Amino acid sequence: MTTSPYKWLQDLERRAKQRAKGLPHQSTIEQIWRGIAFRLGKIYLVSPLNEISEILPYSTNLAKIPGSKLWVKGLANVRGLLLPIIDLNFCLEGEPIVINNRSRMLLINQSGISAGLLVDEVLGIKHFPEHIMDLETPCKDVLIAPFTKGLFVYEKKNLDNI
Repeated sequence: MTTSPYKWLQDLERRAKQRAKGLPHQSTIEQIWRGIAFRLGKIYLVSPLNEISEILPYSTNLAKIPGSKLWVKGLANVRGLLLPIIDLNFCLEGEPIVINNRSRMLLINQSGISAGLLVDEVLGIKHFPEHIMDLETPCKDVLIAPFTKGLFVYEKKNLDNI
């Protein structure tokens, strides 16, 4: 029996479709929230990944700013950009961070204003399913509450999103 190559290919396609297994059932894709986790005193916080531009070790090579608040540690020159470095715990809680080898500066740019926030330690990038974000429960810490947007419960520690 002589068949044209086109007919042969059509027959091959038909037989392949008959024997083909369907794709596995695709369940709903879960949206993931990503953020930088850090510690400020005894409080564990996360900030959206897109709000932190860089994480640097704390540097003592800061230019002093005369007449500034005590929680402003000084000015840092980061690749030619002068940034005020703010002791976030001192600013919010009134108690300075104890500087050690885990202390870090989170470089931020909010509404065109760049600064470095000094925190006790950075825990890394954390991923949370978006559906576990709790936007209803208020933050228990009164001083950081105005800066929080929600709450994640992770490993039995509350992480506030600021």
